Amino acid sequence: MRDFNIEDWADGIDIESNTIKRLRTEIRKLCRKIEKQQTTDCLLLKAVREHASKFKPAKKLKAPKYKATKEEAWLCLSDWQIGKVTSTYNSEIAVKRIQKMTEEVKKILIADKPAVLHIILQGDMVEGEDIFPGQPFEIDSTLYQQALKTAPELMAHVITELASVVKKVKVAGVHGNHGRSGRKNSGAARSSNWDLVSYEMTRLLCDNVGLGNTEWDLTTHWYVMQTVAGHGIMCIHGDQIGGGSPIPLAGIFKKAQGWRMNIPDWKYLSLGHFHTHASGVLNRDLYFFLSGSPESDNEFAAECLAQGGAAMQRLCFFTKEHGMVREHALCLE
Repeated sequence: MRDFNIEDWADGIDIESNTIKRLRTEIRKLCRKIEKQQTTDCLLLKAVREHASKFKPAKKLKAPKYKATKEEAWLCLSDWQIGKVTSTYNSEIAVKRIQKMTEEVKKILIADKPAVLHIILQGDMVEGEDIFPGQPFEIDSTLYQQALKTAPELMAHVITELASVVKKVKVAGVHGNHGRSGRKNSGAARSSNWDLVSYEMTRLLCDNVGLGNTEWDLTTHWYVMQTVAGHGIMCIHGDQIGGGSPIPLAGIFKKAQGWRMNIPDWKYLSLGHFHTHASGVLNRDLYFFLSGSPESDNEFAAECLAQGGAAMQRLCFFTKEHGMVREHALCLE
């Protein structure tokens, strides 16, 4: 039998005691983090409800009557970054460009008479205010103003105007990296994203003006699936794909092949994030849409990435038989 050694026994107690202390410290840190996150979510929800309560409900708007074609339209709205300031872009310019785009899309829809209009809100609709160092010096409005006023009012304008000329509208939304509550890896929950706040505010505004022909799918997940004329479009923001080039084809191809194996029922991949308008075939029966932004003359993109995409958004038409049959590049400058 091993002899009892009081010094070894005492050392063992000290080690266990220190371990317990460290565990208690970590538990307290986690509890504070969870409490803080819950508080953030509650504050966001409260802010949305308080702002929405200022608007009085209107009478329910009726959908227009017309003989629809077999086509369905798909409008991709991406990377507005409301609040961003460059030499040729700010919130006021964004409003003018989007309103002009809305009138152009409206004319196309009236002429083509699709059965359904699908709209994807693809993230980074707000600029944020603490995503990178020095950002507060590159914005013209606070995050509160971006997410609860300018962005949702502008999105609601697009949706209500277009809903007045089509029989049915289906709106979906995914969040972007600029909507994060804090910088990357700060530990914030997906639901504490200001893009999602602006989407919820947009839905409330549309409800208040009486839109009766609009359906919503606003997810906290990293992707949302839209079915347009029977064809699946997997919509993501795009920050899931690495690469600093304006068209990161290798990254898109690699991720698309992997997602295709694990996520069923789609053959079109839509993403933004890179502020570049492009589309093409990745593989047989696998396509991609890369969306632009209303923004122009981004100094960071010009200096660090040697790129500057044109201010554009996208409108497409699909049929059940052929998939995408037409694509409109909506130039905003």
